[in-house]
Amino acid sequence: MQEQINLQAHIQYDNRKIVFRGETDLPEGTILEASKMEYPIGTEPFSVEVGAADPLKETKAAEKAEVAKEGTFLVVLKRDPQKRYQISLQFRPELQPVPIKEIYGDTGDSIGASEGLFNYEDNGTEYTGIALFAPLNTIDDAGFWMGRLEMRPNQKDARPY
Repeated sequence: MQEQINLQAHIQYDNRKIVFRGETDLPEGTILEASKMEYPIGTEPFSVEVGAADPLKETKAAEKAEVAKEGTFLVVLKRDPQKRYQISLQFRPELQPVPIKEIYGDTGDSIGASEGLFNYEDNGTEYTGIALFAPLNTIDDAGFWMGRLEMRPNQKDARPY
């Protein structure tokens, strides 16, 4: 049986932190991973906004959030206001406790058609998960000070809210 997942998230940020908040129909106890990856120095702000540049994989910093009974979550990451980041929130099957894996499968094979569906490999195993993204430019880039963004499956579609 395929289970559709609804995951909605937004970020609020200032010069010190990035706050992830959202709602989902995932069960209580589900683990979500909030992360940031830096872009190389000199990456143009527009390339970050539209997802045209690739972040540096080795700069990934992540924190985990647990879905509460009412389907909400909150997680905070620190940031350097002079760096540009790719921000993501992911449901990754390999991070889940057993009761959640029983619903969605050990590799996510029971996830049905859902917004943000993506396939990835980890330690030689193929997985299916859900991912939402947003760009985060420096505080000196126009329009990016003390902001709020709604996260989307494609970074270029992230919008202020």
